[in-house]
Amino acid sequence: MAGTRMSLGFGIGRRGLWLSFALACGALLVGSSTALASHDSRHVCGVKHNHKVVCWGNDDEGQSDPKPGEFRSVAAGYDTTCGIRTNHKIACWGSDAYDIKSDAPGAANFRSVGVSEYHACALRLNDTIECWGDDGGYGAVDDAPGGDGFRSISVGGDQWACGVRFSDKVKCWGHNDYHQISQAPEENIRSLDVGTYTGCGVKTNHEIKCWGDGGYAHLAQVPRAANFRYAGAGYSHGCALALNGKAKCWGDDSYDQVGDTPEGATFRKLNVGSAHNCGIRPSDKVKCWGSDDVGQVSDAPAHAKFRSVNAATY
Repeated sequence: MAGTRMSLGFGIGRRGLWLSFALACGALLVGSSTALASHDSRHVCGVKHNHKVVCWGNDDEGQSDPKPGEFRSVAAGYDTTCGIRTNHKIACWGSDAYDIKSDAPGAANFRSVGVSEYHACALRLNDTIECWGDDGGYGAVDDAPGGDGFRSISVGGDQWACGVRFSDKVKCWGHNDYHQISQAPEENIRSLDVGTYTGCGVKTNHEIKCWGDGGYAHLAQVPRAANFRYAGAGYSHGCALALNGKAKCWGDDSYDQVGDTPEGATFRKLNVGSAHNCGIRPSDKVKCWGSDDVGQVSDAPAHAKFRSVNAATY
């Protein structure tokens, strides 16, 4: 039943293991030249100012061993990572268990990409969407919307995704087990970042809108003030970035992903992972907090400078 999950350890494995555990318990932002990506695949990848990718954390499937070359942005999935090269081609590395690497489009016409454990979606230069990988019978790939007019996309861990049109209207598709699709916002949305079972975004009036799974008070604790410019969802927590650059997190704190939010610090960019978060300080240096079982927080480069951050769920 939704909202009755127990806290999960991470790195549990593929779909069967993850779902069997859940049942037993009852249960992009991308930058123009630099992007950082983090999933509770438990690894993080970033594009430095020189367009080179650097990764840290878990590397059991090669997801932290980036391909050479120059990249515009990068997105880290459960154990697969994809990036957009400076020539607008997609490159992926890590696991190919669900054909995310082998089925990646070959055309040089993409501007952003998002990756889950099972599938990926990318936004073309003509503002249309293409998805590939494992549809799972949920429509995560097959029901990707046709037509142009999309400003951004975000891919959720539980085989779903959402896009924001230039009209500020949201379109979601894929798995609807926690009403992620049927409860998608009807309000005008500036941006969104969807997690495993929950989505969060910022409305055009700077209020936060979250929907989907409400476990761990994930929905009940959402800040109500109209002063935010980013909001994102992880596995069972969320975070937002206020107009003054301060971060606010809520929900599950099993891995200090809420309690260790830097107090008083300001960020230019913020994004949410399954159980850890990363932000870019005004100095362009990265600051991460939360789950650190394989160095996804403590191994963050101390001196590298980044321009944007992207952290998502498995």
